[in-house]
Amino acid sequence: MNITGFENFLTQQTSITSKTKAVQSRVAKASKVERDLKVDLDDIVKDDQLTYELLLRIQNEMNELNGVYQNAVRKYYEYRTGKKFPQLRHFKY
Repeated sequence: MNITGFENFLTQQTSITSKTKAVQSRVAKASKVERDLKVDLDDIVKDDQLTYELLLRIQNEMNELNGVYQNAVRKYYEYRTGKKFPQLRHFKY
């Protein structure tokens, strides 16, 4: 994961008001996904199907209820691809 680039991308987001805390939180959560699920987000977000499968793994293997880890991965996907990833129920490959 390109942490510096991701931090810069998040800092430029107008939807993020608490720049330091929110940015560091998303970076930490994306790093935890990489570490816990043994993946490299740079490799994953290149492929929509792999991104979809990772989001499902986060739900199942990290017992995520509030979506914060998925949100971090979705933001990283947006940073690398320039587009938002669709909601899981709308994903078609």
